This record gives sequence, C-alpha cells and structure tokens, in this order.
Amino acid sequence: MRPETPNSVQNELGYTDVIRYGQEYATTSGYDVLEVSEAVETRPNYWRIRFGLAPRGSGKVLDVEFDEAQRKVVGATEVAGATGRGPLAP
Repeated sequence: MRPETPNSVQNELGYTDVIRYGQEYATTSGYDVLEVSEAVETRPNYWRIRFGLAPRGSGKVLDVEFDEAQRKVVGATEVAGATGRGPLAP
C-alpha cells in the first residue's frame, strides 16, 4: 500500500498559519513589517520566516524562528543589510 500524499490544502493552511503567527509576533514586538520575503521549513515543524522591515529598501529584515508543533516563536533576529529573494505572494 502506498502512503497518501499530504493534502495541498492542509499544507497551504499550515504555511499560512506560520506566516500569520510570525507576523503577529513581529508587529506586537514593535517591528514595522513591509513584506514576507522568505519562509522556509528548516526541519520538520520548524520554520524560519524572513520579514522585510521599514523603510523599504533599507535592507533591514527580521528572521523569526517558529516551532509549528508548539505554535510559538522560539527566536528572532534583526539583520541589517541582508538580502532576500524578494517578497512572497500572500
């Protein structure tokens, strides 16, 4: 018997939740988030979300580490002069 492939809707909802939790953390921590420039699952249930910060073009980003299983932010680092891949579509 072949294992079922994950439902793409479930995958998308998990991704959307990760972005939402990360963005809520950033804004409640006082960051002016302009865009999500990258979201990468670095290992199972563990994500790094990179947010572009104001002012636009400053190169300032916030890397948020998120544990999806526990649904909590486990770390955040502000980086100046970083480059990302560009904004992601919501």
